[in-house]
Amino acid sequence: MPIYEYRCSRCGAVFARLQSLSSEVRPMPCPSCHGEETERLLSTFAAGASSPRSGSCGSGASGPPACGGGGG
Repeated sequence: MPIYEYRCSRCGAVFARLQSLSSEVRPMPCPSCHGEETERLLSTFAAGASSPRSGSCGSGASGPPACGGGGG
């Protein structure tokens, strides 16, 4: 089940909810002010790497990651 983030148009609170993919789309009440003027946000997510050299910084075949993860 995905986690959706919402922002309340009334009070500005940002909150997340776990919802099934098959659930109908309906207004999600704000836990702070209980208003129903909320919008679903576009979220990013993190994924685990399968090896220490893979990741978002990139890596060279003969050196440390390009982002300067460095060692030594």
